[in-house]
Amino acid sequence: MQRVTRNDVARRAGTSSAVVSYVLNDGPRPVAAATRARVEAAVVELGYRPNLVARALRSSRSNTIGLVVPDSTQAFFTELIHAVERAAFADGSLVLLGNSGFSRTMERRYAESLAGMQVDGLLLIESEVESRRLVLGMGAGLAVPLVYLNHSAPRGADATSVVLANHRGGALAAEHLMWHGYRRIACLTGTARSGPVADRARGCAAALQRAGLDSSIMLRTGLDRHSTRKQVKKWLQRSDRPQAVMATADGLALDLLSVAQEIGVKVPEDLAVMGFGGTDESAHSWPTLSTVGHPFEDFGQQAVATLKEVQRSGQRQPDVVLEVELTVRHSCGCTDDTPRPPTLATKGSP
Repeated sequence: MQRVTRNDVARRAGTSSAVVSYVLNDGPRPVAAATRARVEAAVVELGYRPNLVARALRSSRSNTIGLVVPDSTQAFFTELIHAVERAAFADGSLVLLGNSGFSRTMERRYAESLAGMQVDGLLLIESEVESRRLVLGMGAGLAVPLVYLNHSAPRGADATSVVLANHRGGALAAEHLMWHGYRRIACLTGTARSGPVADRARGCAAALQRAGLDSSIMLRTGLDRHSTRKQVKKWLQRSDRPQAVMATADGLALDLLSVAQEIGVKVPEDLAVMGFGGTDESAHSWPTLSTVGHPFEDFGQQAVATLKEVQRSGQRQPDVVLEVELTVRHSCGCTDDTPRPPTLATKGSP
């Protein structure tokens, strides 16, 4: 079947191909209402679809954004991806997604491949793994604007970051558990010593130290959920089990809730639990999970807006740090009738 062209639309509408272009691109010249209506009717009748590749070559814009994530099946990344997609679509762009599988090699391959596809910009969510970080940016082999999302750019990268106030969020979670009266508080976190999860763990430790409590009670787990659950199970079966746990990701906290139920540890009666991420699934666990986070919708909008500003200016912009807030539910010991505590995290803490 022969492809319908812009000239075909022009002939059906009784006008020129230039006028058809003005209608399809909403400019640069105005088109009379009656003529616009004929062109739009011809587009529908003929089933015309613009050649987006040709349009990109002519305008030097593809109206696409590249997004690289560690694992789109994890709830935090799933919700952030959807928020970015909605923000990009509202701005007239589509998102091309790549899953790195927590591999630095795959991160680089996806970043370079998407740049080679002439995306207008790239959002990179790095993996939190103990290996050398990538130094990517306009001056490091990528010819497209780059923004690091959820993870600060590595040293030496000429790139902007959009991140959460992770250190302060970790402190906020720990202080809420202390507000309940818990004194033996542990941190469940990953193995990476840098990045957002590590920052949350450090924030938790700092809050415990300020209160004169032991900040060394910690379990570090890997990326495999099966082995994580085995580690957590052993941990909770120890005689010196903590009174409360601050998990640096909602996924870890939900695994903890599941294991606790399996071995008969009651939450929050025997063990209080706090998560981090503010994911939707945290509201549907049993008991419902108290967590710290930032609205995903705004997170996505800030990411796209920052990338757009980098595109416009052609240079690095100031990093964006998004404030976090506490959502209290039942897992920490709060009930529907519990008076909500004040915000305890020290003002000015990172």
